[in-house]
Amino acid sequence: MQSYADTKKYENWETVADEMTEILNESVEIYKQGTDDATKEATKKAINKAYFQYYEKLGFEKTVMSYISAQRGSDVENKFYLAKKAVKEGKSVEEVKEIIDSLTAMLKEDAAKLDGVGDSDTSSEESEAQKEDSGEGDTSAQHDKAVPVGKSSAASAASSFLTAFGLTMREGLEAILVIAAIIAYLVKTDNKKYLKGVYLGAVLGIGFSIFLAVIFNMVSSAIGAAESGMTQEIFEGIAMFVAVGVLFYVSNWMLSKSEAEVWSRYIKSQVEKSIGRGNMYALAFASFLAVFREGAELILFFQAMIANDLGTSMFHMWLGIIIAAICLAIVYIVIVKFSMRLPLKPFFMVTSILMFILCISFAGKGVYELQEADVLGRTPVGWMNGFSVELLGIYPRVETLVPQVIMLVLMIVSLVLHSNNNKKIRAKLEKEQGQK
Repeated sequence: MQSYADTKKYENWETVADEMTEILNESVEIYKQGTDDATKEATKKAINKAYFQYYEKLGFEKTVMSYISAQRGSDVENKFYLAKKAVKEGKSVEEVKEIIDSLTAMLKEDAAKLDGVGDSDTSSEESEAQKEDSGEGDTSAQHDKAVPVGKSSAASAASSFLTAFGLTMREGLEAILVIAAIIAYLVKTDNKKYLKGVYLGAVLGIGFSIFLAVIFNMVSSAIGAAESGMTQEIFEGIAMFVAVGVLFYVSNWMLSKSEAEVWSRYIKSQVEKSIGRGNMYALAFASFLAVFREGAELILFFQAMIANDLGTSMFHMWLGIIIAAICLAIVYIVIVKFSMRLPLKPFFMVTSILMFILCISFAGKGVYELQEADVLGRTPVGWMNGFSVELLGIYPRVETLVPQVIMLVLMIVSLVLHSNNNKKIRAKLEKEQGQK
């Protein structure tokens, strides 16, 4: 079952889908040998190989999410999960084969769209929910078999550009929001001397991303892409939760300065204490986490994109990255400049709430990463009918929604407590002024 996905180059997505189909079909043949634990594990290992070594490592998933839709990528990922779930529960060979056949049909359909084969309008078709199996939205596997009509250069250019632009924007936007909010805070409060710590955190984040990408490549060569992929997902999930803790701390700290009167009293102390060593480290660490959290994964994706042909137009790929970088720079400038014009109270309220929203997003994405690594199970929320918001980390799963609801409750409690505390301090200040 060796396919050499770690060294072999692929000319288009169809060849990737065909090789994945061979591995997935072989997983069914393995499952036919029995339902003992060893056979189940061997079957799941084959399915994981198709997912981690091909769908994820070669960038198939991210390309689908950027060029077709995020929902479609989620549908396919969920189909992989359903196949492993059916095997784990000892379902009949026919049931497992039905899921695998549906999955391979989806892979071939997506590959045809990415390769520009067949009707180009199909790339805009909406996914249809299949509620019977998962409760999550799932794209129908039925499709007319595409007839190869040659590689479309226009489709290749569009796919390369949109994939590179979409991924760079999506992964970079969250980092830009965090860093811009922190920098705006430091400038607004006349603590510019601490900016170098934030910039250093971001630079270290880039360096650590490159380091992790190298490590993941080495681990992949040593233990195999499937096992390495699972390890990477677990690491990313843990990093998400660390980011949640740091951002929640930073957002609470910023929120405590949301009243102008409170801030005026706050800055009466020595300037050296206005930030504090511990808080400065927290800001720098938040900047570091914002960059490296998805940096390594992004590097690995573009590495695979460059290493394989896969219909990639190098010019349009780099064009997508450069334009996305320019857009992110504009977003950064707008946030910082706009923040400077805000009065103190709205400024601190907006930045702290932004941090809270990112906490909620990261909490959902952290669980999602652990689910992809098979560390956590998943319980679909039927009434959501497959609705998801990738940017906010909202997925139709109980396990992702529960921590997000908890974070929302904590956010509301924090807002109420800070508001009451600010009222007490303001009343005390007014009382002191009245006694003078």
